[in-house]
Amino acid sequence: MTDRRRGRRVLVWAAAALAVTGGAGAALLLADADGPREPPPAPPGPARASVERTTLTERKTVRGRLGYAGRTDVTAAAPGRLTWRPRPGRVVRPGQRLYQVNGEDVILLRGGQPAYRRLRTGDEGADVRQFEQALAALGYTGFTVDGEYTALTADAVRRWQRDRGRKETGEVDPAALWYAEGPVRVDAHRAALGQPLAPGTPVLTLTTPRRVVTVPIRVSDSRLVRVGGAVTVTLPGGATVKGEVASIGSKVTTREGPTGVREDTVDVTVHLPGTRATRRFDRAPVEVSLVSASRRDVLVVPVTALVALPGGGYGVTLLGPGGARDVRVETGMFADGKVEVSAPGLAAGAQVEVAR
Repeated sequence: MTDRRRGRRVLVWAAAALAVTGGAGAALLLADADGPREPPPAPPGPARASVERTTLTERKTVRGRLGYAGRTDVTAAAPGRLTWRPRPGRVVRPGQRLYQVNGEDVILLRGGQPAYRRLRTGDEGADVRQFEQALAALGYTGFTVDGEYTALTADAVRRWQRDRGRKETGEVDPAALWYAEGPVRVDAHRAALGQPLAPGTPVLTLTTPRRVVTVPIRVSDSRLVRVGGAVTVTLPGGATVKGEVASIGSKVTTREGPTGVREDTVDVTVHLPGTRATRRFDRAPVEVSLVSASRRDVLVVPVTALVALPGGGYGVTLLGPGGARDVRVETGMFADGKVEVSAPGLAAGAQVEVAR
């Protein structure tokens, strides 16, 4: 801003001050006309900012729900009475008891195929191999993991049964096992202590310990995400964590959007790290920031640096040794309080005036 323009702005401010204070202010000014008078303070210099060369990113914020992945129900495999169950929120690891029926433990083992038959010497198959792998992972060895239930496998089973205080039969009862791909988290109780159980009765609801955010996004916005892409999640209280898109659903659901208009959406699942911030909340609403557009290696200035030029268009006021001068610029993307600009001779590091 030139001294002349700054002076005109000061006169305008002075006139406005007189209008606000009215006659009393004018009287004070007149009363001091013959006495000593302090010189008025110099008007402040212009606020300034640097032209930057950077990547400008435009983001879209959507609402999601923090929770846990892999929700599933555990059902009883044999009749009996429920005599123990873990508390909700507890993480159970392979080799630990999952619940008790008639005082007998049902053990969690690592695997993806349900137990469906009693295993004994001479049996063969994929289920035998899965059990042998799970048993060896617990430290019980001395047999070959090959899908054949041999006498050596039975010996290892007896050692395992002895260590767990079970009858040493050397055989495996499918009702005493529950397979999962890894550690599980108890999400909810489905049966009360002492409740009689029949085969198929729900006992517990489990999830994995992995924290996830489920985000319903409009089908038209699904282009903004990709599997493996990074997103920013804002938790209750304002803490932010980085997440990674794990999956994009293919099932379209019609939901009511924030404006009350029904929208076609798909669910996007975002994996979060197991940090203290994410473990603080069991379930909570969150905000997810998605990158909707990006401009690399562009010049940007604060939006407050733009000035409207006579005849239309925008410019910036360059500040330099020779004074201030307005330069017409072409604007591009607006994001995060900044704007992409270009003009002949404009370079990173140049100083521009910004509104205070």
